Amino acid sequence: MDKWIPHHLAEAYRPPEAENWTGRTTDPALGPQYWYQRVELHSWSQSLHGQTANLIGYACEEGVARNQGRVGAAAGPAAIRRRLGKLAWHHGNKTVFDRGDLLCHNGDMEATQRQLGIMVEHCLRASIFPIVLGGGHDLAFGHYRGVRAAAGAHRVAVINFDAHFDLRPVVDKPNSGTPFLQSLDHGLNDYCAIGIQRIANTAELFDIAAERGVSYIPLQECQPHQLATVLDKLVPIVQRNDWIYVSIDLDGFSAAYAPGVSAPSPLGLNPSFVLSVLEFLFASGKVVSADIAEMNPRYDQDDRTARLAAALVDAIVGWVK
Repeated sequence: MDKWIPHHLAEAYRPPEAENWTGRTTDPALGPQYWYQRVELHSWSQSLHGQTANLIGYACEEGVARNQGRVGAAAGPAAIRRRLGKLAWHHGNKTVFDRGDLLCHNGDMEATQRQLGIMVEHCLRASIFPIVLGGGHDLAFGHYRGVRAAAGAHRVAVINFDAHFDLRPVVDKPNSGTPFLQSLDHGLNDYCAIGIQRIANTAELFDIAAERGVSYIPLQECQPHQLATVLDKLVPIVQRNDWIYVSIDLDGFSAAYAPGVSAPSPLGLNPSFVLSVLEFLFASGKVVSADIAEMNPRYDQDDRTARLAAALVDAIVGWVK
């Protein structure tokens, strides 16, 4: 039994699987050339010290189903790993551990979120950068709770790349559209959403954003020639907070780049723009964790979405100190 997995959640954890990490055969004399040759597979019973980053899969789509979205995101973490393993490795002696997947047992999404929070907290307390692979965007509430638990008195900001605010009030049960209102209700100091589309958010959600002091940058302003203006708007958020958690919802990108999501859109963010903003945020030294949500391989085309997600993970690991 893994020491951080409560007995009642033992059926909701899957150790890392070697079949997700394959790639080209290379000359051993050259040393590791690809991600699959560098990633180490370790369950949660093993040491949490000395790694640069940990990959944690959130193989749960319960929140998407509750939100009436297209299911299939439970297979997202494995799809990202399969593409990531085939990328060339350029990160020197950095160490990345795959810690396996959290599953949603009997529809108990809330338990899966709680366990994710525990894992994120443990990573941060060990000075390891957690990268959560989803899975529905409901992962964000669990992820935030872990960051909040480890942050202590530090101010925490979430910067979310997304077409949606995900500020829906909880009615009956939480879902993939509620995590950031839940986070604000649990002490989140700042929330900024980048790439918001008016056609994807009701007037009520814009009202909630205004009432709760949420910052946002609409999609029409997220253009390469406006990058400097966007970064200027982020400077005050970076300055007044101590820790930043970055969340990337793949449905924030145009379907030209990310068709494999629960809510695709012909409009959306450009990957080069997002990478430029991420580079700016990481340069602050305040980004402590990240996730990539809504990877849905059931609807992907030529692995475009999985390739994008893998490229984002590779870039993030490159920026982690």
